[in-house]
Amino acid sequence: MSGPVDPPVLPLGGVRVLDETDEWGELSSRLLGDLGADVIRLEPVGGSHSRSAGPVRKGISLGWVFRNGGKRVLELDTTQRGRSERDRLLTDTDVLISSGPIEDDLLDRFPNLVVLIITPYGLTGPYATWQATDAVIAATAAQAFKAGAPDREPLPPPGSFCDHIASATAAFAALCALRHRNVNGARSVLDFSVNEAVAQMSDWSLPNGIARQQAGLPTEARHGSGPVYPVFRCRDGHVRLIILSPRQWHAMRAWLGEPDYLQDPEMDGFVARLQLADAVLNPLYRTFFADRDMDAVCVEAQRRGIVCTPVYSAAETLACEHLRARHTFVTAEVASGVMPALHSGFFEIQGRRVGPSWTGPLPQPGEAHSTVVDPPSIAGSKRDAPTEPMPAALAGLRVLDFGHGAVGVEIGRMFAEFGADVIKVESRTYPDFIRLQTGRENTPSFTSSNRSKRSLGVNAKTSRGLDLLLQLVAQSDLVIENNAVGVMDSLGLGFERLGQVNPDIVMVSSQLMGTTGPWAEWRGYGPSTLAPSGVLSLWDYADIADPTGGGTIFPDQFVGRLGAVAALAALIGREGGTTPGVHIEVAQIECAVGAIGDLLAAESVDPGSVHPVGSNHESLSPWGIYPASGDDEWVVINCRDERDWSGLVKASGGLLGEWSYAAALGDGRGAVDRQLAIWTSGLDKQEIARRCQREGVPAGPVLSGTELATDPHLIARHFPVEIDQPDLGPMILEGPAWHADAMPPPIYEPAPTIGQHTVEVARGLLGLSDAAIEELFDTGVLESTAPPGEPAQ
Repeated sequence: MSGPVDPPVLPLGGVRVLDETDEWGELSSRLLGDLGADVIRLEPVGGSHSRSAGPVRKGISLGWVFRNGGKRVLELDTTQRGRSERDRLLTDTDVLISSGPIEDDLLDRFPNLVVLIITPYGLTGPYATWQATDAVIAATAAQAFKAGAPDREPLPPPGSFCDHIASATAAFAALCALRHRNVNGARSVLDFSVNEAVAQMSDWSLPNGIARQQAGLPTEARHGSGPVYPVFRCRDGHVRLIILSPRQWHAMRAWLGEPDYLQDPEMDGFVARLQLADAVLNPLYRTFFADRDMDAVCVEAQRRGIVCTPVYSAAETLACEHLRARHTFVTAEVASGVMPALHSGFFEIQGRRVGPSWTGPLPQPGEAHSTVVDPPSIAGSKRDAPTEPMPAALAGLRVLDFGHGAVGVEIGRMFAEFGADVIKVESRTYPDFIRLQTGRENTPSFTSSNRSKRSLGVNAKTSRGLDLLLQLVAQSDLVIENNAVGVMDSLGLGFERLGQVNPDIVMVSSQLMGTTGPWAEWRGYGPSTLAPSGVLSLWDYADIADPTGGGTIFPDQFVGRLGAVAALAALIGREGGTTPGVHIEVAQIECAVGAIGDLLAAESVDPGSVHPVGSNHESLSPWGIYPASGDDEWVVINCRDERDWSGLVKASGGLLGEWSYAAALGDGRGAVDRQLAIWTSGLDKQEIARRCQREGVPAGPVLSGTELATDPHLIARHFPVEIDQPDLGPMILEGPAWHADAMPPPIYEPAPTIGQHTVEVARGLLGLSDAAIEELFDTGVLESTAPPGEPAQ
């Protein structure tokens, strides 16, 4: 019998992080801790404000528990002794994460310190002092507008969704600055905006909305599940069905019994089926699924090659056989008698889960450690401050990007923007499907996720093409892929083979359901995971029987950022001598589950307590999305406490003065909401937000993706980025989520055409002669962009 497998060496071992956040960004340091960093959570005596944040069950904030697992907790007071203890810790700290401005002399005293300041809107710009909740960020970052039924108010995501997904970008920002310090000798202060991080992940709604606007077409409209990701009722639940390719359509048509009226070859095209969805196909699917069991439908559909997943409630997600087989949840006692099911971690390294060690109850206020000893050795090297112009934070790294869609390519995008040489590997026989959505070889979505990269056109299914790719692997640092399970191995590009060529190579793989478990072979797209993760059922109104659904591509862009975090951590560990090359896996379904990890923990402690609440809050009021003047114009207003309520009464000119705060929370809740809607419906959404914010009340306009380009705060922070994409024309893309005082800014260059840099790579990296390159073109091994008016090679 073989013995136990040793746990993997974690790449951030030897890195110390001091976490002083409160309310925003707590998950960012937990992610660094999951990857090996020693994270010390500093709190004031009595605990941080976030310890009271919902969801609270049995007196314990399970949001705080979820976001702070694996950290050491230290309470410090504001006395001289407390300040001295903090200074002692900072002496051996690599990264300080804070929720507000730092002391003026901090970097003079600690010159090697990387500082990440996480706030809702950043430290500059018109909204810098705005009060925010997760729902307010969802509004101003274009997350809420895209969800909900067209005849009702938009829907913010559930729980602390926006904070959680932004935290992945914040963790990547910290690692960029850490590598910049290690390699280039410069410490940085990062001004990180949760709003901009979330707006980066708004499903490309900014570039697509602007492109439609420039073409004179209607921009975004809410449509529930829409025609692409519809949801259908079964006997015991609902399923999400996604049929995009001709092969998927043929399989579905065969399952339906090959009706004569569905045999038109034009229906092989997605657009043709889209035009028949409401009148023909959706009614047919409803009838077909109505008397079948939900899970049985999905199993049979997947057996036939059809993309179909079950829509689970929070309770069903916790009981999911696939997630149980993968050990996605771990039960731990976090307080006396409180044993939630907790998300076990976003990453697998060398086939082993890495995440918090839930070894006992988390310290409660008054129980936290008063001292921390034995500082770790610091990974990486701290060089003297540079005297020459600094290279980009990730300069010197080479990335082979085998990604397609959004997951893998978003990892590559994050690296390319900060100086890595990212080479997109593709061919016309196996193109990135996001390129082809409009019948051309580029789209706004593709441009957004593939900016600043090079493109190598190569047929990996040929022996010569494989040889060339392995030569590139020998010269690269990172390989990214999100193909179906087993594809890279079948091509001869699995991690074992890559490691033989380059023992230092880091590989990040992301599959839909992971590579183990009953659903490992299931087909789908990122949005397929929303259904069984519980996100789809919770991102909904409270008073409906059938899921409203939504057209979001989540979790694709979130997974991309998590993959980038793990990849960069591994590379920092390799450069610091902590870890060799490793294979990292990030299962897309577990990222979706993790986005609501706090809510699922609450459901496990108090079964039946977690359900959709629409734009409302489970215990606070008024809390919702209200109509503003104009067509489909909305504003979020949230009252967290009696102080906010008093401010709202004043902002509304006293219109709400007849109710007390207790009444607004209780029997008067409906009447208050109705009166509030009357007030808001006569005013511009921006004006409502300004009036509320002047009184300290969290509020924000609900922005569409197109409106991100004209929002005054985003403009002031240089979020809309203009580029001239040669094959599409002028475009506006999503810009930075943070600004740094000592790092070169992000690099924004056009996305490549297929094979645009094939000759450049073949000559410069592969050392091929022009004659050899021409032969490879002639035999179909290599491809390049076709000159105007000529066929592609």
